[in-house]
Amino acid sequence: MVDKKPYVVIIAEKPKAGKKIAEAFGKYFQLSYRNVKYWKASFNGEQIVIVTAAGHLYGLHGASGFPVYDMSWEPLWKIDKKAYYTKKYMDLINYVAGNAKFFVNACDYDIEGSVIGYLIIDKLRGIANAKRMKINALTKEEILRAYSNLQPLDLTMVDAGIARHKVDWLWGINVSRALMLSVKKVSGKRVILSAGRVQSPTLLQVVNREMERYLHLPLPEFKVKVKVEIKGRVFDAPLEGRFNVLSEAKELAERLKRDVLFVERVSVDKTRLVRPPPFNLIDLQLEAGRLFGFSPYKVERLAEELYLDGLISYPRTNSQKIPPTVNVREIVEGVSRGPLGYLVSLLNKLTHGRYVVRQGEKDDPAHPAIYPTQYFGSRLPRDQYKLYELIVRRFLASMSVDAWIERQSVALRFKRSGLKLSLSLQEVVEKGWLEIYPYVKVKDEALLEVKEGEEVNVKGISVITSLSKPPQRFSKTTLLKWMESSNLGTEATRGRIIETLFERKYVKLSGKSIVPTKLGIVIAEVLDKFFGELTDVKMTADMEQKLNDIIYGKTNSEEVVKEMREKIAKYVEVFDSNKEKIGEKIAKGLGYLQYQKCKYCDFEAENGGLCRYHLNAMEKVKEGINEWTIRTGYPRDRVIKSLEKSKYTGKFVLDVVKEMM
Repeated sequence: MVDKKPYVVIIAEKPKAGKKIAEAFGKYFQLSYRNVKYWKASFNGEQIVIVTAAGHLYGLHGASGFPVYDMSWEPLWKIDKKAYYTKKYMDLINYVAGNAKFFVNACDYDIEGSVIGYLIIDKLRGIANAKRMKINALTKEEILRAYSNLQPLDLTMVDAGIARHKVDWLWGINVSRALMLSVKKVSGKRVILSAGRVQSPTLLQVVNREMERYLHLPLPEFKVKVKVEIKGRVFDAPLEGRFNVLSEAKELAERLKRDVLFVERVSVDKTRLVRPPPFNLIDLQLEAGRLFGFSPYKVERLAEELYLDGLISYPRTNSQKIPPTVNVREIVEGVSRGPLGYLVSLLNKLTHGRYVVRQGEKDDPAHPAIYPTQYFGSRLPRDQYKLYELIVRRFLASMSVDAWIERQSVALRFKRSGLKLSLSLQEVVEKGWLEIYPYVKVKDEALLEVKEGEEVNVKGISVITSLSKPPQRFSKTTLLKWMESSNLGTEATRGRIIETLFERKYVKLSGKSIVPTKLGIVIAEVLDKFFGELTDVKMTADMEQKLNDIIYGKTNSEEVVKEMREKIAKYVEVFDSNKEKIGEKIAKGLGYLQYQKCKYCDFEAENGGLCRYHLNAMEKVKEGINEWTIRTGYPRDRVIKSLEKSKYTGKFVLDVVKEMM
């Protein structure tokens, strides 16, 4: 039962966070309303009630039909059957709201948290009497500091968040409905298809990369490799530069066999290997993906659990900086009392107890870099512990000492021809932060004791052939990195968007690589051909920038949403003119309509019994065989056999090559 006297209502984003906030105030009472927990506490004589949302309690909703431009915020339980569980959280908040003195939005201090709390407060009572808590970590000290320094609602972040939701809703609802309507028109079938402002250009990138691989025809290049022996150690030293013609490389190799090789110059430089900054979210996702094979979304979820348990600071940050307000010494002392205390002993040995965090270049106005807050008293699940240890090691390494490396360059030259080659060696002379963060592999070998003018023993000279490689497939981690470099999405959304591509069955995993499905390829083709500007990476990145500009007052949500509405309206006209073409293409891809298949694959034949991809492959093979003949002097049959055997030959190219054998 809530008090009749006025009290402050704090709204947390999730139950774990709500309980942490209650615990920070000291003595508290846990209550329940319709099986949802809430808490009563007091601070400096003021009564406080802490309630929680369950993430978003409101969502955008519009009329059925197509196109649709008008939308409103509605309770999520009313518009999504899967979200019916959110009703009890809304009922609780309504229950305690009646006697509230004022409301405090204590949801995560990011754009989504700002929007979640704002909408709840605005729908309940209006925002005239509301405050914001900026919490960086769910520790007692941080929570009390945030409550003692309540701020006005962060309305520019709210404005940016609402604009992002509206832009994404307009894009997603209209393009998705366009795709589904087109299929229904030509086939009578109802099918669920989706498109998204960030999801679709990301899908296009995956598909385009795969098509590059399928259509790759490897071409040969040649290098002259010299095997040398110095002080009993043997090294392979390729000459600088490549040859496109095999006969030229062979001719050079024969000349060099009659030449003399000597040491022209030796130099040694001592180089600093600077310690890393603390993690931001994307750095953590990339590193955990590289080391443990965790997907970006899994890292985000594990990090959120660690945050809600009070073990790390807020993880959805772009910052690589630790501000002076963070008590670094206190954190280190806390870690020293836990199972990773031996790392603190190592840090103290290296720094003599002096802790200076190396600040990175990236910053975030909302949160500092990720840091551990304390040691844990009980055992963590295995994957959480691995991520926690990684964060601790990186944080401690950021305040360790730099490593030092001696790099040796040995320049060699042939006397008669004057051609040069070089050897590079390096030795780690001071490990520094590498002792704390052993995940960085650094070449470490003894340097050579060699003098200028010494003749070098040549063990052999040969010509090596290499073939041009296709681009690598994306993994979840490298796709995340591409999204970040292309300014698509945010720290909080990228991992989820990648998972959505799998849920929609647009892509699948082959080992750790992302491979588009036939449906994904067809949808990408349609989006690229008929909704080109909407799926253009530059347009999407520009829109991302405008959404960020709202936070800094450089533009406003009305202008940004209006721009997206106008773009959608333009493409509605394009869709109306091409509805049947779009529907036929997708319906054929789904197997709803009969069509003539390519002689090599399931795609539709366009000319001569071949699909567009195999027509392209045919042209590539014709050109490629000629180029191979020029470069190698091989007869046609040998070229074809080389292409057939190469693991770098693309699937579509290989289909054509095999028929020539």
